Amino acid sequence: MTQRHGYFTGAGYSFGAYREPSPERLAFLSLLRSHRPPDPAGPFQLVELGCGQGLHLCLQAANYPQARFLGLDFHADHIAHGRSLAAAAGLGNVSFLQADFLELDTSPGDVVPWGEADLVVAHGILGWVSPPVGACLLRLAERALRPGGLFYLSYNTLPGWLAALPFQHAVRSLQSQGNDGLPALQAARQLFQGLREAKSQLFEAQPGLVRRLESLGRLDPAYLMHEYGHSQWQPLYSNQVIDQARQLGLSYLGNASLVENFDGVLPAAFRSQLQQQSDPLLRELVRDLLTNQAFRRDVYAKGLDPLWPRDALARIDQMRVLNLLDAEAIAEEGCFRFPLSFGDVQGNRDWFLRLIERLGDQPRSVAELRQQLPATQSRPELLQNLALLLSRDAAVIVPPERDAGPGQRLNAHLAACVAAGAPYRAVACPLSGNVRPCTDVDFLALHALHQSGPQVDLSVAIEEGLQALGRQMQRNGQPMAEAERRAELNQLSERFRRRTLPIFQRLRVL
Repeated sequence: MTQRHGYFTGAGYSFGAYREPSPERLAFLSLLRSHRPPDPAGPFQLVELGCGQGLHLCLQAANYPQARFLGLDFHADHIAHGRSLAAAAGLGNVSFLQADFLELDTSPGDVVPWGEADLVVAHGILGWVSPPVGACLLRLAERALRPGGLFYLSYNTLPGWLAALPFQHAVRSLQSQGNDGLPALQAARQLFQGLREAKSQLFEAQPGLVRRLESLGRLDPAYLMHEYGHSQWQPLYSNQVIDQARQLGLSYLGNASLVENFDGVLPAAFRSQLQQQSDPLLRELVRDLLTNQAFRRDVYAKGLDPLWPRDALARIDQMRVLNLLDAEAIAEEGCFRFPLSFGDVQGNRDWFLRLIERLGDQPRSVAELRQQLPATQSRPELLQNLALLLSRDAAVIVPPERDAGPGQRLNAHLAACVAAGAPYRAVACPLSGNVRPCTDVDFLALHALHQSGPQVDLSVAIEEGLQALGRQMQRNGQPMAEAERRAELNQLSERFRRRTLPIFQRLRVL
């Protein structure tokens, strides 16, 4: 098997980018907890432990050109790609270093060349590596952080992964017989399809297993090989992780999935159960048991740096938010339903319409919104509903203005790479300091705009781009007829110009 420290190394990881560990969202969470956050407008320093292909770090470096970024990973392919991408986009504020956590943990001196970091990020790898390596990860985060700095740690959790445990064990068992990577995954899928057809009792006892198996065909193979291919793969209970971090001097602040910090979105019976728990660690475990949580995004502080309550509220009042919903989007949606980890939450349509009306099409501060909304709407309720909008990219936080040039240059480069066959799926958003998902069609349209200007025929450009990539437009697995294909291309290009492009322009994507 191609393993190192229990981690599958037979292929590189997927090219992912994530909204939650962004500086402006971590600052919002800190203010909710009355902790002094790193200033997103200042020259902060961020380290990513296990940076993967480096796309996420490059997007953040482009969004925050005044800051400094470092990615660490033991996989040489990942470091090579990150360095190449940063160089091609002209990003001088991000660097990548190949490093093994075990070796780095025992080496003298500082974890990072400049001494201390304001932010440390570790996305998804804690439950993918052996326990000794996981312990090193936590120690390195504590060593790298300055006092008061923030640590973002995301990981697979129980009980949400219970249904998938037998399937992952089958993948590992097949690997031990000489299969590796995709062959082991495909063999496990065939095995479980046979079990399902035989009406195995496993599927009756674990109905969530069916959903897991059906999702496999829709997911990136590079992700799947890493999700299921590690010999030390093990989802974790949150209270154990929080306790392990606490013993190192890292205090749990909250969840970077911002809306999950507001118990008001939970059913009343769930809130009652949480209120019965006096121990903070047990409360988080109970929260996960109630919601069948499968993935957590914890945020820790290396030493609490308190903001006094009035100061924290004043900082929150200064926070600016930009609405991204227009009348057409609202009309298409029909209602305000927010998918959360435990299910959908139905928002009050009238309240949200009023909030969106007050937001308008320019960034508005929380203080402005509070003045314009009815006095019956409390500050916590306003912040909760803003967090709901943030959870589905219907709104974004707008930190103080920074140079948009690096982000726009990176996006142009990414679009050109996708036109050449690269698997990138996100763009930098210089206005918000965050990332936004971007489809192949969106990237091809962006590339055409960069190459030929605003008058370009996007339907022709998209079709030529897909043909250059050897991809046919299909419906129900069959190639489209000429008239059907032309209508679909016109619809795609029109939707991009009418809906996607205005959002990209507002976020200064281009």
